Amino acid sequence: MLHLAYDATIHGDWVSHYAIHLAAHQPDHALCAIHVADGRLTASELQERLHLLEDRCRMAGVSLQSEVYPIGRDVLETLLAVVPPGPSSFLVCGTRLTPRRRGYIAGTVSERLMRLRRQSVLAVRVVQPGLLGAPRRLLVPLAGLPAGLAPALPWLRLLAPDVRDLQLLHVQEVGRRRFRRLTFEQGQVLQQRGAVFLQGVEEQVRRELALPEAHVDTHAVVSDDVPKEIVIQANRFKSHLILLGLSARGPAERFFYGEPIEQVLANAPCDVAVYQSPA
Repeated sequence: MLHLAYDATIHGDWVSHYAIHLAAHQPDHALCAIHVADGRLTASELQERLHLLEDRCRMAGVSLQSEVYPIGRDVLETLLAVVPPGPSSFLVCGTRLTPRRRGYIAGTVSERLMRLRRQSVLAVRVVQPGLLGAPRRLLVPLAGLPAGLAPALPWLRLLAPDVRDLQLLHVQEVGRRRFRRLTFEQGQVLQQRGAVFLQGVEEQVRRELALPEAHVDTHAVVSDDVPKEIVIQANRFKSHLILLGLSARGPAERFFYGEPIEQVLANAPCDVAVYQSPA
C-alpha cells in the first residue's frame, strides 16, 4: 500500500494530490494517510481536512484509510512505527513550503526518513498546485551511476500513466577551473560519454516502462554548476516536475542532500520531487 504522511496544511493538501494519483496507478487503488497530531489543529478541524481528503480520493477512484496518531517522542518515530519497511513500501511526504532560513528539505522528517533508507520515500515540493499532482512533462536528472535508472523505476512506474514528455538529463560536472579551460574537443568527448550513458538509460525506459503515448528524449551537457544546469533545462523543457534521486551513499549524496539540492528546490520553475530507494 502507498502511504501519505499528511500534515493537514495547505502544502500537505497539494502534496496529497500526488499521493492520490500514485495510489490510483497501483493495483489496489488504496492510500493510507497518516497524520501525527501535534496540537496545531483541533479534532474537528482535523476531521474536516480528512473528509476533504477522502472526497479527493473518492473522485480519483482511490480508497482512503486515514490514521491519526499521538505525536509520541517525535513525528519520525511515529512514522517509522506505523509504515512498514521494505522496497514495496511507498511513502509520500512533503518538504517545507518556505525555507525559513533552514532550507526546504534539510533537517526535515522527510530527509531523515531518506537517510534511514527503510522505505521508498518521495518528498515533494509543490509550486504548481494547479497540476493536481499529475505532471505531464517530467525531467529526470541522472548522476551517471552504474545503477542507471533502476532506483527511480518504482516511482516512475507510478508516474508513467500521466507522463506525456519524459526528458532524461545527464550533467557531466567539471570543476570550475577545468571548465574554464575546457577545449571544444574535450567538451565533446565528455558530452558524448554522457550521451552513451543516456542511450542505455533510454533503452531501459522503453523496456521497463509502459509509455505508449509519451515522447522520450535525452540530453547530455557539460557544466561546472549542476543545480543551475538542472534549473536551466527545466525552464527549457517547460517541465512540470523534476524527479531527483539517490541510489547509494557516497559522493552523490553530497549533491542530493547538501546545498545543491536546496538550490534546485529554491530556483526550480516547477514542482520538485526527491526520491530515495531503501538499502
